[in-house]
Amino acid sequence: MNNSMKKLVSIIIVIVIAVLLYFAYNNLLSPEGIIADKEVTIQVNIKNIDESYSFQTEYEFLYELVKENKKELGAGFKEYSYGVMIIELLNYRVNESNNEYFHIYVNGEDAIEGVQQIVLNDGDVYTFELKAW
Repeated sequence: MNNSMKKLVSIIIVIVIAVLLYFAYNNLLSPEGIIADKEVTIQVNIKNIDESYSFQTEYEFLYELVKENKKELGAGFKEYSYGVMIIELLNYRVNESNNEYFHIYVNGEDAIEGVQQIVLNDGDVYTFELKAW
């Protein structure tokens, strides 16, 4: 086998491994939501404002719920290469020049995923707090 053939085989093997890893992540490791009726609470803390909203929903992920209720929550979004961020709540738009963002807590604990990956569970409380980094 000559060098160009070895390179081609190596490239094909790398592509196959990458595709297998992608499917393994999507099917085994990515968060899964449950389609069922649930009641969740969304709290928004912006400076001196503290609002709480209760929703009955069958959505699986927090992003879907916020997007569906964007008028009531005064929500706005911005899409980045790594996903969607909420940049506006209660009609308050984060000031990016002041490094502001909405930090997300799930039941009082720091969220470890972005808004598109946070699974909705019955009885959970999702808090958005304006912070600066």
